[in-house]
Amino acid sequence: MNAKRLTLMLVLLAVGLLALAAGWGGHSPRVGSVSTALNEEAPPGVRFVSVALGGFRGLLADILWVRAATLQEEGKFFEVAQLSDWITRLEPRYPEVWAYHAWNMAYNITAVVSDPADRWHWIKNGLRLLRDEGIPSNPSNPKLYWELGWMFYDKVGGRWDEAAPYYRVAWAAEITQLLGGGLADYPVIKKQGQAVASFAAVGLDLEVMKALDDAYGPLDWRLPETHAMYWGYRGRTLSSRDAVWCDRLVWMALTETVKGGALLYAPEQHRYQRGPRLDVAIQALRHCAESKPDDDLLVSMARIVFLREATLYLYAFQRPLEAAAAFQQLKKEKAVDAAGAMTLATYIQNEVTARISELDYVGKEKLVVDQLVQSDIWRRLDAPVFADGYDRLARLYWISAGADGTEKAWQILQQKAQERALLEMPPVVQP
Repeated sequence: MNAKRLTLMLVLLAVGLLALAAGWGGHSPRVGSVSTALNEEAPPGVRFVSVALGGFRGLLADILWVRAATLQEEGKFFEVAQLSDWITRLEPRYPEVWAYHAWNMAYNITAVVSDPADRWHWIKNGLRLLRDEGIPSNPSNPKLYWELGWMFYDKVGGRWDEAAPYYRVAWAAEITQLLGGGLADYPVIKKQGQAVASFAAVGLDLEVMKALDDAYGPLDWRLPETHAMYWGYRGRTLSSRDAVWCDRLVWMALTETVKGGALLYAPEQHRYQRGPRLDVAIQALRHCAESKPDDDLLVSMARIVFLREATLYLYAFQRPLEAAAAFQQLKKEKAVDAAGAMTLATYIQNEVTARISELDYVGKEKLVVDQLVQSDIWRRLDAPVFADGYDRLARLYWISAGADGTEKAWQILQQKAQERALLEMPPVVQP
């Protein structure tokens, strides 16, 4: 029996059981118990299938799970998506079902689709599934909040998918249409009743957005890291040991925001240029100083990674007092020997050296040139603070690399960076 025929038979079996259970619905005491077990926010389709199938749900879900696992091994991800949709209806209170279905669409299917627009279609399907159905069916389970936030962080904002720049621009366009820009003007939004509904339609709660902005921002909502932080922020307040994963995600998203939370977005110029957000670093640093180090190892590690990045960027971008405060917090959290006499400058040198020592010569040169490219682009965009900061960061890496420190060698690197910057900049903003 071929795969398509077997899958069709299983679906027909599901339909038959659905019709049979619907006929028995008024006489089965189990139906009522299933109905009340589901949260009222669960999507209507989920509630209907759960009530109608009653006791048959678990049996049919098991059959479909076995079939989905076989199809997964065979690499038939589109067929898996079809079966997974049934499974989510049959087992809506099982978070792993939603996570599995969304992951398959956003990661597995996109791996076999070449066109960036088609990939983005499947990623959005995965995001919507978790946001509009999975979380409403399981509002108290932090796992799905983490899954959704992680998808924004890793798939939309990550560096592993060559089409990720397309996703980021597409997401920025969607949020720009909603907000009119990157920042949320809450008094204006609340005066527009329809606007509030529009935010709810994409899963954004204005009160949570404002709380997040008050704590760390204002944040740019066109960035995927902001949405990763938003869903982590919502999930970490839940009473579950799994909430620590959401807490960790918040710190990871903050780290990326420190490095690239300033966005220059000009679609008419094909411009999507990012720079550091030192104000976010300072805000988050205050939270670290006001709270004790977390007992959970993963959260503590994420906080320390944030503090390391914050210290480096604050130092390179000439915020010495705040850089010193971040360095002291690293000592407080025992990430640096608190008893030693190490200075901030020595710590920065050691930190940069440790990062660049893992690279070969080509990798070291690329890291330096990457910073110089950013410096050159921001200088052409008339942002000297960013330009000078990236230049200092490049020099820190170059000196720590132990490379040729002559002025001629440095000029050669600058020339390479300028040539690359011109290629990356659209003609509209070139000199």
